[in-house]
Amino acid sequence: FAHPINLCISKNQKVGIYGKSGSGKTTFMKIISGQIRSYTGEIQLNKVELNRLKYSALQKILLYVEQTPYLFNDTVRYNLTLGEDFTENEIIDALKKANLWETISKLSDGLDTEINENGNNFSGGQKQRLALARGLLRKRKLFLLDESTSNLDKKTALKVENTFLGLEDATVIFVSHQLHNENKSAFDQIIEI
Repeated sequence: FAHPINLCISKNQKVGIYGKSGSGKTTFMKIISGQIRSYTGEIQLNKVELNRLKYSALQKILLYVEQTPYLFNDTVRYNLTLGEDFTENEIIDALKKANLWETISKLSDGLDTEINENGNNFSGGQKQRLALARGLLRKRKLFLLDESTSNLDKKTALKVENTFLGLEDATVIFVSHQLHNENKSAFDQIIEI
């Protein structure tokens, strides 16, 4: 980073982080998500130094959605549940919140539609929304959204972002090159890196 970052994010806050390419936004998110363990300074999650938490423990409370999320060569259902048990209603509700149910419901095999290798039969925006639904399904408490609506048209991006900004029982950190003016007022903090 060009300069040290000093911030405090409280439980259930919605935080927008923006800056130019190369400013360190993705590095910041990878540190918070536990993917990068080597950093200077101090990062605490619930008053525990981040490096003292196991990566597996972090994954149970947070969801990190990158610009191009990974999809398995399997059904839509499997890509959401990852083999865990969820009801049909829970799956549909998560897809609705991610603004993807209408699309999935129109597919000939619906939730049992096969996703090709690397998700080639899904658009970038659909992949992102599928990954978001995966986290919503698990009721994660911390969402790290790294350019995760960048492949969506503005109307859909705002709809998806507003879903996350409206989550009462979750902390959400959005990273973007540019935040939308239409929902800036919904953020508790906006930080430029």
